Amino acid sequence: MHKNRISRGLLVLGVGMPLLLAGCATRESVEQAQNTANAADQHAASADSHAGVADSHAMTAQSRADEAYGVGNNALGTARTADGKADTLQAGLIKANARISYLERHLMPKHFKAHHKVVRHKKPANPSGT
Repeated sequence: MHKNRISRGLLVLGVGMPLLLAGCATRESVEQAQNTANAADQHAASADSHAGVADSHAMTAQSRADEAYGVGNNALGTARTADGKADTLQAGLIKANARISYLERHLMPKHFKAHHKVVRHKKPANPSGT
């Protein structure tokens, strides 16, 4: 009944051996893997170096931004002070103009108005002509 039956050991040997050999690495593949790992390590070191330079630039930029912020705050404070002084000076100017106007009205010689003769036209006696 089971004439074409393959023994279990032969089946395991026939299928398992190629799988076992396929998993083994050759010397060339190991060297290639090591070279790839070394190259990746060099790239990582280079990237780390570039990241350090970028961090340095970022810190410099942050320092300059902080300086600019301080200058801006100082300018804002100066502008607010100047605005307050301008308001005070404007109020003083309004008072000075009012005083000058008062003095001109009360102390300066009066200018007499020129009296112009008002011409009054007579109405025609019969405008409609009848």
